[in-house]
Amino acid sequence: MKIMKANLNNMKTNLKVLLVLILLINFNQKSFSKDEKKDGIITLTVEPNDSLFVVNATVTDAATKAPLKGVEITFLIKRMYGDLKVGNATTDASGIVSASFSSKMPGSDTLGNINLNAKVEDNDVINDITVSKVIPSKVSFEAHTPVPPGMISATAPVWLKVTFWLIVGTVWGLFGYVTFLIYQISREKRKPQTAPSK
Repeated sequence: MKIMKANLNNMKTNLKVLLVLILLINFNQKSFSKDEKKDGIITLTVEPNDSLFVVNATVTDAATKAPLKGVEITFLIKRMYGDLKVGNATTDASGIVSASFSSKMPGSDTLGNINLNAKVEDNDVINDITVSKVIPSKVSFEAHTPVPPGMISATAPVWLKVTFWLIVGTVWGLFGYVTFLIYQISREKRKPQTAPSK
């Protein structure tokens, strides 16, 4: 009986030690994961030239202002139906990354402004962040007139809208036709069967 009590006490002690070790390991993992990711600051500058907009992004640590290496940044331009990706690159040792896009890019709004976003997502170095910058487009339009529809403009061309609605209408029409056929089949099954006359 004494041996069983001693074994039971040893097991309780071992379980307590194991529980403490599990809690310590879990706590250390959480504290390390918090230390790994930092809050970052993205500074955007745009240098226009004849045919391109060159965008430079500098990524620094929010606390120490030191440049951060290995941060992947995606450059996006706001469009009507989503964001248009114009570049993707990783920062160097000085925390700088560059991307370029055509200066013939029409604006994102009726005033001809390009809304540029620099976005960091699912990065090992810093937490997710998005920074925006408004750039005047080089494509000139009359004041307060909408940007003409096009594949890279903020509004879709008419032929694309018509094609989209034709496809949607065809799909819904097929659903309606199949539903009608199912109704006809079920109606035929409900009719009483008459025996053929001899």
